[in-house]
Amino acid sequence: MKMKITFFNKSNLKLLSKKIIPIFCLAFLMSSTAFSQTIVERYGRLQVNGSHVTAENGEKISFAGNSLFWSNAGDTADFYNAQSVNHLADDWRSYIIRPALGVKEDWDGGTGYIDNPQQQKAKIIRVIDAAIAKGIYVIIDWHTHKAENYTNEAAQFFGEIAQLYGDKDNIIYEIYNEPLNSTSWNTVKNYSAPVINAIRAHDPDNLIIVGTPTWSQDVHVAAANPIVGDSNLAYTMHFYANTHGQWLRDRTLAAMNSGIAIFVTEFGTTDASGNGGFNPQESQVWLDFLVDNDISYVNWTISDKDEDSCVVKANMGVQGLLNTQLTDSGVFIRDHMRGRGEILSSNEFEFDGNTTEIFPNPAHNELFIKSNFKIETVSIFDITGRLVFSKQPEKNNERIEINIESLSKGSYILKLESSGKTMARKIIKQ
Repeated sequence: MKMKITFFNKSNLKLLSKKIIPIFCLAFLMSSTAFSQTIVERYGRLQVNGSHVTAENGEKISFAGNSLFWSNAGDTADFYNAQSVNHLADDWRSYIIRPALGVKEDWDGGTGYIDNPQQQKAKIIRVIDAAIAKGIYVIIDWHTHKAENYTNEAAQFFGEIAQLYGDKDNIIYEIYNEPLNSTSWNTVKNYSAPVINAIRAHDPDNLIIVGTPTWSQDVHVAAANPIVGDSNLAYTMHFYANTHGQWLRDRTLAAMNSGIAIFVTEFGTTDASGNGGFNPQESQVWLDFLVDNDISYVNWTISDKDEDSCVVKANMGVQGLLNTQLTDSGVFIRDHMRGRGEILSSNEFEFDGNTTEIFPNPAHNELFIKSNFKIETVSIFDITGRLVFSKQPEKNNERIEINIESLSKGSYILKLESSGKTMARKIIKQ
């Protein structure tokens, strides 16, 4: 399936440009019925490059995704199914899904993985299979605060998952969710070694993420003494908007500047308790920080439990998700993710029957256009419709380079003209 592009003659476009609504017309040109690539096909196996988790080609990215609730929880509807995954991928434009495998808790009544491994593994596999079918990433999360108590079980589980799915670029392993504040970093490292080895016995290159002490906020401790010997390993940082502020953003940047890569596998718009009220202002500060610093992030949580951090209204179940019966936090996160999804969707499309690609998008200083036909004019307009860039590429130039360093951060419309036809696409300058 290819992107549906609507064309206008130059004369018609000139008339439209004189109207007061040029951007709305251009936005219409960007509408699509389907994308030619899935997000995993577009970005490939996620790879640690220095202080960032990047696309396979090294392009810096900031993906947004959703985490499911504890898989062993009995006080919430069960969203561990393809229906939920498909809806999040299609409607929310969620590019990461995180099944949170409940390992063993005092409150789970023996339903966790340790006591009921086959049932819990089946739930996780349902989500993995659905994510692969939709072409999105899936973080397999060993969701416990005491993983070191179950090292052998974790190694066996992750080894089996790696054997089943290690050839898929979709797969991400989160081997320790949130070590406690009483758990030392050496304990985490000692636990991680055999689990990493079990994964690498079957999967040599998919991304592994390791939690850090104090509920995955002590990223500075990991930065001072990182795990060595694995080239595709990152560290998780968790935050909640009402509880964690600038100090944790500063700590995160300092850790990255020390050379480790960070992946936010869980964040909330509330207190760390999951309640305390939805805080859109501080949540937006955090989201801007993550996007600006090319850090991927996953929201807690897809659940209909009566907690402020849950995105589905209480007791509405899967139908509540499908019918957009969302909490205030749910509406906020969905709107944000749909916007991010539009930006990060596949940049390859058909222009007058020919293949064209725009990358990277978002872009920092340089933007590239790759095509197998002659593009006569490249123009960029700001959100008011003002022309801010125009270029007539050299004849038969199959790869056009555009320097956008002088542009301010924000959204723009890129317009390509060829043989009297025009197409437009939204781009982001970071």
